[in-house]
Amino acid sequence: MRWMITDSGIGGLSVCAGLERGLRETGAGHGIELLYINATPEAQGGYNSLPSQSERIRVFNNFLRDTYQSFLPDQIAIACNTLSVIYEDTAFSSQCPVKVRGVVDAGVQMSKTYLRSQSEKHIIVFATETTTEADTYPRKLRGAENVTVVAQACPGLASAISGDASGAACKLLLKNYIAEALDQFETQTTSAAALLACTHYGYQAHVFKELLADKGVNTEILNPNDLLIEQLLAENTSMRQTSNASLSVRFVSRFPISQDVIHAMGQYLAGTAPLTLNALQNQEVIPDLFEYR
Repeated sequence: MRWMITDSGIGGLSVCAGLERGLRETGAGHGIELLYINATPEAQGGYNSLPSQSERIRVFNNFLRDTYQSFLPDQIAIACNTLSVIYEDTAFSSQCPVKVRGVVDAGVQMSKTYLRSQSEKHIIVFATETTTEADTYPRKLRGAENVTVVAQACPGLASAISGDASGAACKLLLKNYIAEALDQFETQTTSAAALLACTHYGYQAHVFKELLADKGVNTEILNPNDLLIEQLLAENTSMRQTSNASLSVRFVSRFPISQDVIHAMGQYLAGTAPLTLNALQNQEVIPDLFEYR
């Protein structure tokens, strides 16, 4: 059985790693291949750098169409907020013969669960520019009574996190983004949830909490990656495996991931997800993976 996990970059490797850990711990990984495919078309430009939403939809549709035909996965997990937001707008979404789960649905569900337990209902949605512009999280959460939702775009933060596991580059950018986010509240808040609406952000979740605490804000971190992993693992218990083959992981990309990024990711994944890290280190580069231009 092949599970395809995709992201516009390598942030979604956290989901792949979580699945690896869960399947190993439960002994339920026999016969499963975790196939991680990087959906980014070029090394120097991701979906956020494309000129329009229609272009992002076109490229992602081509990616889904071509990779599905090449690899025939049994299910697909979109471990990317940017791409989850636009999935329903692709032609592929109306034709896909297998189940597709997106991290945005997990993020909305997690946020609503949190809000039901709180008297002060404040959420800061930290996200990429594309996710913020789409207004998906605020639109789906503002319907709840007395909820204040602040959306904060964080340009460059994903790259800073994947390129520097020390957290220094993340802190440098995030200090400004947190200040901007808090300025959006009409009155000063001392309690809020931080929704990490980019799969990269979970790697440095402690930095979000630390910097918000420095501003006097008691923070609950909401990481949709965790719920998506939980949902996928729960579904696996109902699937019958017919193969005794060991759990395996592959990493596929249209272009090679740099050694600097691989080194940084090694610091995040070493000791917790050896198969995922090994797959990244032995990346499969397929230049014609999907139609781009």
